[in-house]
Order: sequence, then structure tokens, then C-alpha cells
Amino acid sequence: MQTRQREYLLKSFFLKLTDAMEKEQENNQSCMQEIAALISEEEHSEGDVQMFMGGIRRYAAITELDETVLNRLINRILIGEPKKVDWVKTQEVRIVYNFVGEL
Repeated sequence: MQTRQREYLLKSFFLKLTDAMEKEQENNQSCMQEIAALISEEEHSEGDVQMFMGGIRRYAAITELDETVLNRLINRILIGEPKKVDWVKTQEVRIVYNFVGEL
């Protein structure tokens, strides 16, 4: 009888361990997928920054801001609603650059 009880306890212990290992493995797989997605996103962002830096270097010594330069470096310019505070008119201007977004 003790042999059967021992076998039962060993089998039960083994099943618990394998269940815990499978859960840990699933968790690790999920973490690895999240990390891989983050790495891919960072690599993409780094590539965009490198492209932007290459474009900036080309125009580092410009003396005139013309349409070509604007189209190469700037994605869009966002102009906010005019506001008047203490008789001073202000407007928010946001510039969204190509490859790197809004700084």
C-alpha cells in the first residue's frame, strides 16, 4: 500500500511541477513576444531618426527657407485657435517633422 501512495504522491507532484512549468513557459513566450515587438518598434524609430538626421545635414547651412526644404523636413504645421489674454493675441504653433514627429 505504501508503494501505491508513494507513486500517487510522486505522480501528483510531477503533474503539479509540469503544470507550473507550462504556465511559466507560456508567460515567457508572451514576454518574449512583447520584447520582440518593442525591439522592432525601437529599430523602426531609430531608422526614422537616422533618415531625419541625414535630411537635416543636407540643409544644415541653408540661408533661405524655401518650399523644397519645407517639404523635405516638415510633415505638417498645426496652427491653434487665436486666444486673447490681457489684450495680447497668441496662437499655438506645432510643427510635425518628417520621420520623427512632433518635438
